[in-house]
Amino acid sequence: MKKQPNVLIVDDETFVRESLAEVLKHEGYGVFSAAGVDEGVRILGAETVHVVISDLRMPKKDGLVLLREAKRAGIPIPIVMITGVGTLAEAVTAMKEGAYDFLQKPVDPRVLARVVERAAEHHGLLVEARRARNVLAELDATRQLVGASSALERARGMIAQVAATDATVLLSGESGTGKELAAWLVHRKSARGEGPFVLVNCAAFVPGEFELELFGCKKGAQGAAEERVGRIASAEGGTLVLDQVGALEAKLQARLLRFLETMELQPAGEATARRADVRVIAITNEDLGAAVKAGTFRADLFNRLNVFPVPMPRLAELKADLPAIVNHLLMRAAQKRPFGGVSLKVTADALEVLARYDWPGNVRELENVLERAQILAQGRDLDAGLFESLLELPLSVPKGAPGPAEFQLRKNLDALEKELVQRALVHTHNKKKEAAILLGIDPRNLGYYLRKHKLSEG
Repeated sequence: MKKQPNVLIVDDETFVRESLAEVLKHEGYGVFSAAGVDEGVRILGAETVHVVISDLRMPKKDGLVLLREAKRAGIPIPIVMITGVGTLAEAVTAMKEGAYDFLQKPVDPRVLARVVERAAEHHGLLVEARRARNVLAELDATRQLVGASSALERARGMIAQVAATDATVLLSGESGTGKELAAWLVHRKSARGEGPFVLVNCAAFVPGEFELELFGCKKGAQGAAEERVGRIASAEGGTLVLDQVGALEAKLQARLLRFLETMELQPAGEATARRADVRVIAITNEDLGAAVKAGTFRADLFNRLNVFPVPMPRLAELKADLPAIVNHLLMRAAQKRPFGGVSLKVTADALEVLARYDWPGNVRELENVLERAQILAQGRDLDAGLFESLLELPLSVPKGAPGPAEFQLRKNLDALEKELVQRALVHTHNKKKEAAILLGIDPRNLGYYLRKHKLSEG
């Protein structure tokens, strides 16, 4: 059963408080009463209140003071003012300062019930809006480009510059370099930052489906069983992000070009077009300039998208930033899937191992490797041996006396094999089953390698 909202009545007249309370209790609301502003503020701080009904004119402190006190305290609550004869101008002032509505005396019980019901619904919207803002603030705190290298500083600077405008942005770079994150940052730092952020994967649709997805349609148009709101309309007042734009076929390129030239939206089945208020960001991991030369991407569309190009650097260019990036990703992982609620530590020698790797999958690959490492580590520090096994990095060949022996394949392979087995056992604290999993072998076969290399099974 849904719990009814609570209403606070603030009025200096006992009869008014009691009569309003009787009406509201009959409607199922919980009721608190206060004879003045100070008592009302105290109740707001101590109780859960969804709607306030306050007399506008009261001795000492009036309803405007209550309104300002609630606003100063950051309490998201609709306040309905009760006004008498000759106070209509004051009621208008209260509305300008944020009052939800006003009622004139004598208060009609049916009107009171309707206004309080709407105000309670409005309170729910205010709470949801605050929760959404808090979620966005948390996202902003964790979704950032981490590092101080010159390549990253250059990308950050370009993002800050273009965010202040409404220009079309083309984000390019290898897969996993953070292009979608960069698009989000452009959006959040712009005047559209509180508006919608709508991402469309251009590679996921066939021509007809893409047009319906992007522009929408009326019921019955092109065989549509129901009306469909397109992604452009969903992004109204915000940002439309076209991911993998280089994958669009020729027909779709032409359709997108027409939209970018006119910025007019006309869903299938609609008789007229209207102006769309969206900012466009395109993302590609292809070299669109080369695609234009090869004839697979339209030059005019490329020019429309390439108003402000922002190339995203590869992780291989950010080796100096690896410690900061790793710590940031581990912190995010701890927030999403806490391992005891603590962000795991990476040892110094492990960071050296990570720096030796080329990271063809860039930051996305690093994030995946760190996630696998945390699962295998089971709460322990992430060390070099763990990452060497995950990344399949070559181990250094044991050095002996110079001469023909150092080139003997079997001898050196056996030495590397022994070193791998030893590292796996050390890393798993001699737990043979876990060590075998790390080594990628059947646990039943580990005994063979222990005997072969004269390693203790204890």
